[in-house]
Amino acid sequence: MVSVNEARQAVLSSSSIQKAVERAMDSSVGYVLSESIVSTINIPSFRQSSMDGYAIRFADKDSILTLQDELPAGSAKQVTLSPLSCIKVFTGGPVPDGADTVVQKEKVTLEGNAIRINAGDIETGVNIRLPGTEIKKGVVAIPAGIIIQPMHIGFMASLGITNISVIRKPSVAIVITGNEVVQPGNMLGPGQIYESNSFGLKSCLQQLHIDHIKISYAKDDLKETEQKIAMALKDHDLVLITGGVSVGDHDHVANACMTLGIHKHFHGVKQKPGKPLFFGTKENKLIFGLPGNPASVMSCFYQYVLPAIHILSGIPLSAPLKAKLAALFEKKAPLCFFLKGFVANGEAVVLEGQASFQLSPFVQANCWIELPETKTIFEKGDEVNIHPFI
Repeated sequence: MVSVNEARQAVLSSSSIQKAVERAMDSSVGYVLSESIVSTINIPSFRQSSMDGYAIRFADKDSILTLQDELPAGSAKQVTLSPLSCIKVFTGGPVPDGADTVVQKEKVTLEGNAIRINAGDIETGVNIRLPGTEIKKGVVAIPAGIIIQPMHIGFMASLGITNISVIRKPSVAIVITGNEVVQPGNMLGPGQIYESNSFGLKSCLQQLHIDHIKISYAKDDLKETEQKIAMALKDHDLVLITGGVSVGDHDHVANACMTLGIHKHFHGVKQKPGKPLFFGTKENKLIFGLPGNPASVMSCFYQYVLPAIHILSGIPLSAPLKAKLAALFEKKAPLCFFLKGFVANGEAVVLEGQASFQLSPFVQANCWIELPETKTIFEKGDEVNIHPFI
């Protein structure tokens, strides 16, 4: 059995960044940009009005100005402003040649087919966006290594970008083992429970923008378990197996992995929940044998699978946050505890319902509270590591 730190190191050292792939710009949220995006255009590419108003020559501002024309947004009309004239312009539209200022329409008075400017505080050049004000051609618009967010998508579209180079997300297979599990929507028989692990894991993966997910099921049978794991390994980078990972008569995951040539890095971690956790590799594929209890599955996912996915996806790992315990807590075993908690204003509350089968505390929880194995009594106000949920 290894320590939590040893287990983490084994997972991290076995994980490496995926290759870059081309992906449609508008479906790349959550991906890491592998190549910097350089603007191929000036934005704006023309002199652009930032107001609805009138384009004028600043030298003519004290005169009555005849309305010469109008240029709505998107207009390709080529117009040159004449002296003692004005041209009506609109937000985002072009500013005509000859004009050096745009006066917003609220600052003018209409007099037939002419305007009089009724504000004396205008300055030359106001309300005109010059070419390249947003970004100039040849300048890096978005640097490599950034995690693409929704606000980046609009910027890329404004640059005319359609496809980009990103770090590929891992494909993931989930293998659910157990004779007792039944899919929601069916009637429960004697000794049966509703299967929830696939739903929780799939939701976590989708939140990480992983869309290549396959779920399969295996009874508590060695040959069937081998077969399902072997199939999962064929087309996936990451295999998550739930249940059957302990040392009981009907726990076949570890033996199946050994038969399939998976290299075992560890089987058993000094932690609660998730003590029987298995981790192995085959070539560049990662295999996690997660305990069957749902809270253990979620705990092990956050502590080990999530960091591995981040590395595979090119996302930098972040250090745990710190908070102070809201009340005294005493551990009953010399293990590292991962407790369902709620943190707010720097204070961490250990929630009721810490058993590995209990999911109801997740209704309130927003983090895992980590209590290291080297200490048993934690006083109120002690500083502890906090692992926020995704």
